[in-house]
Amino acid sequence: MLKAIIMDMDGTLLAPGDHILPETKQKLLELERQGVTLILASGRSYTRLLPYADQLDMAANGGYLIEVDGISLYDMGAGEREVLRRMDPSEIREVYTDLMHLNCEAQACFDDGFFDYFDEDIRRKKEQLRKERNLPDDFPWTAGPWDWLGGLRSGYPNQTFVHSAEEINRPINKIQLMQDEDKIREIYDFLIRKYGDRFEIFRTCPRQLEILPKGYSKGKTLKRLMEMKGWNKDEVVAFGDGENDVSMFEVVDDSFAMANARDFVKAKARYETASNADNGIVQGLERLGV
Repeated sequence: MLKAIIMDMDGTLLAPGDHILPETKQKLLELERQGVTLILASGRSYTRLLPYADQLDMAANGGYLIEVDGISLYDMGAGEREVLRRMDPSEIREVYTDLMHLNCEAQACFDDGFFDYFDEDIRRKKEQLRKERNLPDDFPWTAGPWDWLGGLRSGYPNQTFVHSAEEINRPINKIQLMQDEDKIREIYDFLIRKYGDRFEIFRTCPRQLEILPKGYSKGKTLKRLMEMKGWNKDEVVAFGDGENDVSMFEVVDDSFAMANARDFVKAKARYETASNADNGIVQGLERLGV
C-alpha cells in the first residue's frame, strides 16, 4: 500500500518555468485526500519550498520538506523544523577559496540568502546577457541553476557579493556553484579528488554542482523519516532527475528517473518516466497502478 511520495523539485515536480503542471497538481491532491503523504526533497531551503507546499495543501495533510539535500526536515503538519547540520565558515573556507579560482559562480547559501562570487570573465558574460535581454538595472546579477542570470531573489532575498572566503561570517547550509555544462565535469572531477572525503558533492542540474556536509543526503534523511513513520521501502515512491536524488532511489523499492535526467541518474533508478514537462510523476504513478 502506498504511504508516501517523495519528489525532487527542479527538473522533477516543477515544469520549465518553475510551476507545477495542473494534471500533476490534481493527481497529488487526490492522493493526499486518500491518505498519501507528500514529501518535497530539494536543494532549496524551506523559504523556496513553502509556496509549492501551500499549492499542494501539505500543511493540512501532514506533508514534509526534506530541505537542502537532507540537512533539514520540516514537518508541515506540526509546523516544526529540525536542522540536522550546518557548516561553520571555517569549514568551507578552503574549498570556497578554490572555487574562486575555478572560473565558476560560487554561492555559499544560508536559509534566506547567500554569499556570492564570480570572476571578471563571468561578469562579462552577464553584462552581455543583460544588454541582449534589455534587463532593468535592479535585476539581480546572480546566476540560477538554469541561467547565468537566474536571480533567485524570491527565495534568497539576502545576497552579498564577496571578494574572499573570509567575508563569509555565518553558518552555511551548502555551497552551490554554476558554470556551463561543458566545464562542470572538469570542476566536479577536481572537487571529488580533493574534497570527496570531506564533503558530499553532487551534480544537481546540467550546469550546477552542490557541496554539502559529509554524511548528509536526501536519501539518509528520507530513511530517518521512514523509520519515524514506520513506512517500509515498498510503501514509498521516489522521483528525481539529479545526482542528489540517487540516494533516495537507494532506500525505496520503486524509484523513477525523469526522461530529462542524465544517463548516470537513469542508471540508478528502477524505472524511467516522462519528463517534468510532460507530467512524468503522473505517468510514473499510473505505471504502478496508483
